[in-house]
Amino acid sequence: MRPIASPQRNPKFFYYMNNPNPAGQKLQFETTRFGEIEIADGDVIAMPEGLVGFNTFRRWTLLKDPEQEPFLWLQSLDDGDLAFVVVNPFIFFPGYDIKVKQSELAPLQLDDITKAEVLTIVTIPSNPMDLTANLRGPLLFNVEAKLAKQLVLIDDRYNTRHFLLHDVPPDLAAPRDGGDGNGQAAKEPDSSSDEDDN
Repeated sequence: MRPIASPQRNPKFFYYMNNPNPAGQKLQFETTRFGEIEIADGDVIAMPEGLVGFNTFRRWTLLKDPEQEPFLWLQSLDDGDLAFVVVNPFIFFPGYDIKVKQSELAPLQLDDITKAEVLTIVTIPSNPMDLTANLRGPLLFNVEAKLAKQLVLIDDRYNTRHFLLHDVPPDLAAPRDGGDGNGQAAKEPDSSSDEDDN
């Protein structure tokens, strides 16, 4: 895996989520890291609630460079300067355990958490061995509907900066009992006594 970079106008970047209608309307966006990108309208991911701290930015796309796998870029289509490195957390933390309520899935038009793709935002320090992931705020994607939502987990096991490449806690390093290590999160029943959704 190469170090994660921010290449300017890199032609090797392509869109991560397959568009069933690639011949549809083309949209052009100017970005700081990748120059002008042109995507089909079916590659636009809607995030109606935005991200924590960036709630006004609601249109995104995922970009992938094969030389930087398994990392992806979550690029805002409302602000060309705004992009985040993201990754499937279960690659590094097979014991990661997301508890989600049915009401939290409703904006994604999902009734089953196993149908969602889960990504987490990665922070890149000067030393690439100190990469961290935000396990407190995972991103859930409905790939077919092109919808996304960030959760804020009320779980003291997780914080916003977990090291990816070292010092992984034992409960995150091994798949959970009965799990297959493929990132199956759990759905909790809603209850009138539960705290309000994030």
